[in-house]
Amino acid sequence: MFVAKIHSAAALKIGKRVREVRQHLGISLEDLGELAEVSWTSIGKIERGAQSPNVETLVRLATALGVDPGHLLADVTADDYGQRLHRLTARDFINARAAREKLAAGSAADASGVDDATPPPEATVASQPAP
Repeated sequence: MFVAKIHSAAALKIGKRVREVRQHLGISLEDLGELAEVSWTSIGKIERGAQSPNVETLVRLATALGVDPGHLLADVTADDYGQRLHRLTARDFINARAAREKLAAGSAADASGVDDATPPPEATVASQPAP
């Protein structure tokens, strides 16, 4: 017995949506292949989750099916592509960088011995009356 290898959970979700829309429209793999200019064998692999479509193929399929490409990607996340080394986003990176810069600026001020609330020594000396 032959069992097809699954590319990823994301590929399964996308493939399921392609198949659902295609079957709802009542068109064959061959018909969709001709409309989308994608081989029907590739579409079959996509529908089974054995192949993950690239962006061009996804857009071609969505256009031929009359749906927005986003419909085929709904609820697909990075986690659907397998284990991730981290779960950081661009926002997390930007916040961490801002915190490091703020810390570095505070350390630089501490190292110079300058306190924003304390006037510089020259101002103190100049404000005292001459002897």
